Amino acid sequence: MTRVLECPDCGRRTFYEKRRCLDCGADGLRTRESGVGTVQAVTAVHVTPDGVSAPNRLGLASFDGGASIIARLEDGLGAGDSVVLETPDGAGSPPRLAPVGPDRDQETLTSSGKQRDR
Repeated sequence: MTRVLECPDCGRRTFYEKRRCLDCGADGLRTRESGVGTVQAVTAVHVTPDGVSAPNRLGLASFDGGASIIARLEDGLGAGDSVVLETPDGAGSPPRLAPVGPDRDQETLTSSGKQRDR
């Protein structure tokens, strides 16, 4: 699962590398599990570069602490669905948004320890 950076002072989270928190300016961001997010919007790209299948479904998902990301979306997912961000083929491949399944440990997926309803 992909991790986020969290500000030790204000708790703001981001998926993208930063030296300092963009909200409060604190440094020393720490790494945390991203947890469970919610798909906010979905789109499909029909004209893609070589090697990328079309249509390429993308989703915008928001996670606790204000972290949001656009990533490839698994089929069948739509706005309002609960998702986790995972890297399917190792660290070098792009992340994708996948459904929260019954085989996942819900306690490790949320920072608050609560499972979100689907």
